Amino acid sequence: MALFRRYLAAIVGVTAVLTAGAENKWMSKVHDFGAFDENLGTVYCEFKLVNTGTEPMAITGVRANCGCTRPEYSKEPVAPGDTAVIRVGFDPKGRPGRFSKRINVDCSADPTRSVLTITGTVIGSSNTLRSRYPVAVGPVRMRTSTIAYGKVLKGETMGQYIDAYNASSDTLRPRVEGAPKHIKVIVQPAVVPPGEQFILSTILHSNMTPQWGIATDSLMFYPDARATEGRKVETVAVIEEDFSKLTPEQQAKAPLLDTDLTAIDLRKLSRGDKPVKEKFTITNRGKSPLVIRAISCPDPAVEISLKDRTIKPGKSARVDVTVTPARMTRSELLNARINIIANDPLHPSTMVRVVAEIVK
Repeated sequence: MALFRRYLAAIVGVTAVLTAGAENKWMSKVHDFGAFDENLGTVYCEFKLVNTGTEPMAITGVRANCGCTRPEYSKEPVAPGDTAVIRVGFDPKGRPGRFSKRINVDCSADPTRSVLTITGTVIGSSNTLRSRYPVAVGPVRMRTSTIAYGKVLKGETMGQYIDAYNASSDTLRPRVEGAPKHIKVIVQPAVVPPGEQFILSTILHSNMTPQWGIATDSLMFYPDARATEGRKVETVAVIEEDFSKLTPEQQAKAPLLDTDLTAIDLRKLSRGDKPVKEKFTITNRGKSPLVIRAISCPDPAVEISLKDRTIKPGKSARVDVTVTPARMTRSELLNARINIIANDPLHPSTMVRVVAEIVK
């Protein structure tokens, strides 16, 4: 213990010798560039450090927290009463919006570590805005107009957001209308100064919607409180049942969905043909009632009809399929997918394809 105390005292003594009489004071530790155009290129500022001690001092190291920020300085000793200058450049290329960058400074005088900060707002160039925010809504640019939640288990909440940018010279108050009750929307911040970024933040409450499988909704985004023209924002989620809490006994007694075919091949169709009617069967080969949560097909040419949504064990239900050639897309092939969502833990989602070659 005595040896350790002597070692610690030696370290403290050396430090005291190195810093004795050496002190410094920053004239300012923060610089705000304000708002400026990205096309202006690299902007510069200077930070001044005064040696207020009685011994020479030196700046021993300067590091920025981002490659877009480049400090320049001299390692030459600074005599008592003299001033050292650190010149900092910030490159705004491809960085629209508000920024805040830190520069760590080490020197031989007390305090030995200081943190400098540069801030500002970059008014993005047209090229940068087109690449980063391709969706234009009046004076606002958005990263996308679609919110995809991905797979969401029933009862879960899922959040997603859209990055946006105020490309105008005015302060905006964006607003949202027409959002369904199961999607909560917040604009953050509510007031957006010129050249600054904001987000359209959403939370999906899956237990508040009757939808299963591919669930689509929409809302209207307006760039300002007084704006009359907006943009429709589409939302999509795949809502599935949560089977994670089923016991082995419950899984053994669960329903089991089976279809008598996996594809309906209509061979060749012409857009002038009359509607074609087909069918397939869903059978419950399990030990509990099979509940069809949803059955749908996104293709406009395919219509589906299922009367019995609850199928008892060992029973079957018929699905009627009507294909209207006049509604087919301009593609040379019909490749539609009928999606079936059920309370079958082994097959929560089942697909039956409807295919045909489209001829003139």
